[in-house]
Amino acid sequence: MTLKMPLCTKEDLSEAVKLQKREQYEEERKKRIFNARQRLFGLDLETLERQILEKKKQNSERLECDKRYEEQEQLQKRLITAKEKELEKEKRIVDSDLNYYRCRYQRRDQRREFDLNDPNFLKKSKPARIADDDTSLGISSAQIFCGEDLHRTDRQVRQREQQRAWLDQQVMERKQAEEARRKADNVYMESVQCRDKHLEEMAKSDHRMRQQIIHKVRQFNINLAKQKQENRMRTKRETYEDDMAEIYNMLSSDMLTENPDVAQSRSNPNKKIAFMYRGMTPDELLDFRKGQEQQLTDTMQRKTEAELMNKQWEQYAMNMDRTLMLKQIEMDRKHKQQLDDLVRANAKLATEQDKQRKEALVQLSNAVSDEFYDQFNRTSR
Repeated sequence: MTLKMPLCTKEDLSEAVKLQKREQYEEERKKRIFNARQRLFGLDLETLERQILEKKKQNSERLECDKRYEEQEQLQKRLITAKEKELEKEKRIVDSDLNYYRCRYQRRDQRREFDLNDPNFLKKSKPARIADDDTSLGISSAQIFCGEDLHRTDRQVRQREQQRAWLDQQVMERKQAEEARRKADNVYMESVQCRDKHLEEMAKSDHRMRQQIIHKVRQFNINLAKQKQENRMRTKRETYEDDMAEIYNMLSSDMLTENPDVAQSRSNPNKKIAFMYRGMTPDELLDFRKGQEQQLTDTMQRKTEAELMNKQWEQYAMNMDRTLMLKQIEMDRKHKQQLDDLVRANAKLATEQDKQRKEALVQLSNAVSDEFYDQFNRTSR
């Protein structure tokens, strides 16, 4: 807003600000007043803004939760991947060790039946005949024929000389063997005698040591048995004393003696302790029976009074229903009479208004224009 004045004072400026605020407030009020939807239903802007802020906060929290969940999921995936790689590495190491073991200790050539399935069997086998004196040749080999001996004489001479040399060598070897056997027997007998003597001494020493050990073990067992017997007797005596003390405590306890004072609660004088209560005394039972009889009498009396009261209420309800029915009939009759009077009065008023309208139309010379209606709803006041 601009003021067309040559000079403005402080009061004029404040007045202009007030007028501007008033006009702005009036425009806002028109928007509220002339808005049928807002005027009829109304809007709680503060609640809506608070709901919007809560919705935004929930969305942000949900996004933060989803982000954390995704981070956790990524971490779990990385851990699972690392674990799978580690397991795969261990599996490769195990497979490598297994293959090395198979290649080193389970080769085909190390099998028991490999010679039956060896593909190089023919290459490794010997030829059919190596020489004339081959020992692998048999009768049916047709390599050496019987009776074919061209050097028989020389062979027999060499054989006799060879047999003589063999006999001399055998005699000499037998003498040497006999001498060596005799010496060995002497040495053996000496070693046996020495060994027997040494074994006898060892046996005597072992027997003495064994006797000493047996004596010490027997003495230790005797002492241990005495100690165990003493411990057993002491334990038995202590157990007997504990059992007798427990029996005495049980016999003199409040539970077996059924002491009624023990079941009384310390916090409430009218309350009993359930697990220590052993029942009522004869006086308490007599009082309890009397109380039951009194309660039964009171119950029967209340029941009789209640039945009498119900009958009275039923009679009163029947009387009230009859009275209300009569009142309703009378009110319906009066209401019908009033409606008839109202219809007659409305008919009379309608006739008078019709007559007045006709007289007013005759008196009026000008009709109502749109300018008359446009002057309304100009302001919010």
